[in-house]
Amino acid sequence: MRARPYDTAPPPYDTAPLPYDDTGLPYDMAGGPCDPAAGGPYGLAAAAAHQLRGPLSSIRLRLQMLREDRPHIAELPGVLGEVDRLFALLDQILDWGAAGRTRPAPRSVEVLDAAAARVDAWSVTAEVQGVRLDLTGTAATALQVHGALEHALDVLLDNAVKAGPPGSTVTCTVHVTGQHVHVGVTDEGPGMTDEELAHAQRPFWRGASAAGHRGSGLGLSIAASLLHASGGRLGLARAASGGLTATAVLPLAPD
Repeated sequence: MRARPYDTAPPPYDTAPLPYDDTGLPYDMAGGPCDPAAGGPYGLAAAAAHQLRGPLSSIRLRLQMLREDRPHIAELPGVLGEVDRLFALLDQILDWGAAGRTRPAPRSVEVLDAAAARVDAWSVTAEVQGVRLDLTGTAATALQVHGALEHALDVLLDNAVKAGPPGSTVTCTVHVTGQHVHVGVTDEGPGMTDEELAHAQRPFWRGASAAGHRGSGLGLSIAASLLHASGGRLGLARAASGGLTATAVLPLAPD
């Protein structure tokens, strides 16, 4: 079967702000639950593609470095870590298919550790783009479903590295406010207009800054939906630097 080129035309239907319901299960674009047994595979396929894209990109780039330069053999542990993450993502996709209409039980996640792992995974990509990644913050434990934080950070770091010009810095911060943990990703790119901020989390929507970058406009929507299913949210705001601050918010785990 020949691969279809990316279709940049708008979808022939209205799109809802969130392609997931409160159980964390994806919906197809016709409004039905994306349980394979319910006949709604599109949303599940889109979610799976976005879940897998980040680790695969990291693995591909690191393997290219290994092929071209033997000193990069130190990247092997990172490659193996990304392979392990792919297996975990496949388990999550299988859980989606088996969960039916039952809300998945939230699981605890060590937020600073998870953020450090994702920053490390994207460090090679950032280096190639001439962008520096920084991580600061305090340790905290949050609750999530379906690896929401890890997936959201893959989306946010991917977007931030693409948006930042060479020589710029992408900063990831972790802090606790009240009963929630906030993980912010700030870039030094062009930022977003008010109109772009209002629409950025809608499925298939792509802003002017995305021109020239491959993508489908689903990343932020899926990340927001997974965070919503975890009892959190995705926040987008203009940064003081003129770029964008995207913040994944999750409920703080009880002591």
